[in-house]
This record gives sequence, C-alpha cells and structure tokens, in this order.
Amino acid sequence: MIRAFCVLLGALVGLLPAMQAHARSKSRKERVLILRVESTQVPDAERRSLTDALAESAKRYKHYDIIVSKSDLVEEMFEFECTEAGVDCLEKLGKKYKVDRVVYSEVAKGSDGKLEWSMRVVGLKPVARVEQSTRQPLEGHDIQKVTERGLLVLIGPVDLPERGGTPTGTLMVRLAGGGVALVYVNEKLLGRTSVGGLTAPLPPGTYRLRVVRAGYKEFSTVVRVASEKSTELAVTLELAPAPTKPPPGAPSEDGGVTSKWYFWAGIGAVVVGGAVAAYLLTRGDDAPSVGNASFSFDSDDAHLDPVFAGK
Repeated sequence: MIRAFCVLLGALVGLLPAMQAHARSKSRKERVLILRVESTQVPDAERRSLTDALAESAKRYKHYDIIVSKSDLVEEMFEFECTEAGVDCLEKLGKKYKVDRVVYSEVAKGSDGKLEWSMRVVGLKPVARVEQSTRQPLEGHDIQKVTERGLLVLIGPVDLPERGGTPTGTLMVRLAGGGVALVYVNEKLLGRTSVGGLTAPLPPGTYRLRVVRAGYKEFSTVVRVASEKSTELAVTLELAPAPTKPPPGAPSEDGGVTSKWYFWAGIGAVVVGGAVAAYLLTRGDDAPSVGNASFSFDSDDAHLDPVFAGK
C-alpha cells in the first residue's frame, strides 16, 4: 500500500512541470508584433508617425501583448536574407520576437492614384498564413481612426469595458462554407469573419445582427448575449439572384417609344408631308386651278353658314 502510494506520488511530481507549463500557456496572452510601416510614397517622418499611431491603437487591445519592432523592416529582412515581405519572411520575424501574430503594413498609391494603407496579419500557428488583410484610404482621413478601423478588421474588436462590474459574454459568428463577410451589431461594424469565424466580447444584452457579403442576400437576426456565456451563431448566406436582361427586341416595361404620344404625332406628320409631296410631284401643269371651298359638319345646317347666306 505504501509502495503504491509512493509510486503515485512520484508520478504526480513528474507530471507537475508539464501541468504548470500547460497552465502558463493557457493564461499567457497572445503576442502580436507590429512592424514599422513601409512606404516609398511618404517621408520617413510620416512613416514613423503612422507607426506610432498604429502601435498606440494596438495597445488598446488589453487581451494581447503588443510588441513593436525595433528597426525598419528592410533591416529586419536583411538579417534573414529575405527579398520580400512574404509569409515565409514574416514567419521568421515572428519567431525572432516569439510572437503569435505579425502585423505588416505599407502605404502605396491605389488604382485611383490616392494613398492607401495596406495592412495584413500573419498568424504563425498552427502554420504560418495570412489571416486577414485590409486597405484603408489615407488621404484626408483621421489617422487614428484609420488605424482603429484597420486593426478592427485584422484582429477583432477592442476589449469592451465592463459596466457596473457585470462580466461580459462572447459572441461567435461562423459562416457556413467559410468565406469572408462583414458582421454588424446594432449598425456598428463588429469585425470580419475568417476561416475560424469571428469571436468578440459583448456586454450582456440583445443585439440586432447583420451579416453582409458581396453577391449574397443580407442576413439579419436578433441575438441575445448572456453574461459569462458564449453564444454561437452559424450563418448560411443565400446567393443573390442575378439581374435579368430582356431579350433583344422585347418591349420595355413602360411600353417603349411606341407608347409615347410624340411617336405617333411624328408618324402622322411624316404621312401628311409625304402625301402632299406626292401630290405636288404628280399633278400635271395643266391641272385646273383650285378655288375656295367651304365645309360644314352638317349638310342640313349649311344654309346657316354665312358663306352660303343668300346663295
């Protein structure tokens, strides 16, 4: 009995380090690396200002451990002999800083010639891949708002403060079949779904939820979030019907031009004009002269017409 107890105690002691490591991994915050903004379109001083604004917005995420890179990306890439900021290179940088995600951003000109802030986040687990990407217009916009919108799309909503000490709940939205869709709660953008869906903390309450995706019918419903509970919602979007075009030669809904009064008025004018022209071209030179003629709508009343008076 004592021997068995000693064996069990030894096994527990052996498992203790593993259990402690597992507990630390569960309680550890996810680490997110913010790389310095890259661009050949703006001066270095503006690049640094954009990087500071991005880092400041990222620090609002209390459930993440935010780290900002120590030097420009070109210098970081040179260390690993990278030629471009692809997934492989960003994965190496992420491992160097021991993070779970890497946020890369670049300012460039869009198709309309205006400056755009292109952002993407690369997750390193279980394998390195681009999780989300976004483009935010830069010119004429509040930089702080631009960074907040970009990070909202990339890594989700900011921690919402608890009201009156009431614990928050969690809303999980998953899109059937995968794909990307925008999720709105009470007409405010909550975030964008990814392969794993969208998970966001919300205060307890009832919310109007909308899911929007190009080419699909909008999904709308009411969802209730309970305190300290996770509410999951699986959404199946229906394809929007393709616009139908009338066959060639088919009349339009309003009857076409032939239903318009001016069409028939024009036709009448053409007919009368043609008849007059035909008469003038075909009548002979010795045709008798034409005198005056008077008409009356009723032959019985012709004698009342002053033209025929006394005739």
